[in-house]
Amino acid sequence: MAQAQALGRGRGGLSGLSTKIIATIADEDTVLTVDVVPRQAGDAPLLVPVPDRTLARGPVDEIVGDKAFDGDQLRCDCLNREVNPNIPLKSNRDPDQWVFDTDSYKERNRVERLFGKAKPFRRIATRYEKLKVTHFGLLHVVLGFIRLRKLRNVNTP
Repeated sequence: MAQAQALGRGRGGLSGLSTKIIATIADEDTVLTVDVVPRQAGDAPLLVPVPDRTLARGPVDEIVGDKAFDGDQLRCDCLNREVNPNIPLKSNRDPDQWVFDTDSYKERNRVERLFGKAKPFRRIATRYEKLKVTHFGLLHVVLGFIRLRKLRNVNTP
């Protein structure tokens, strides 16, 4: 039941049930894809379908992720789709095996800024909704508000 509703325990299990949001973005106001998953789900397997869903929205040059997404399968999937995977290597990996662009990686904070803009919407930040479909729908509404806020501010002096 909890799995179907994208609820899962975090580290230690004492924090109750929680959710993770996986998103791909074009900038800090524009979301390309978003998914809601249980908290205990591993990050790397969740990212495997992301290149396909993102490429369906338009051409993508690069995917930037944190160390949790480091894995040969994901990197090879990205390269097969002609997308550059810019993911830092875990400490136990050979640094000569993959290229990592530190300047491009600095732009990863755009995802953090997007979720910072979503935090004032308490229903998303604390997940009041029990059903995944309701939480997912409300997440889309919040992300739409964030996008509209940017569009409104573009034409103002």
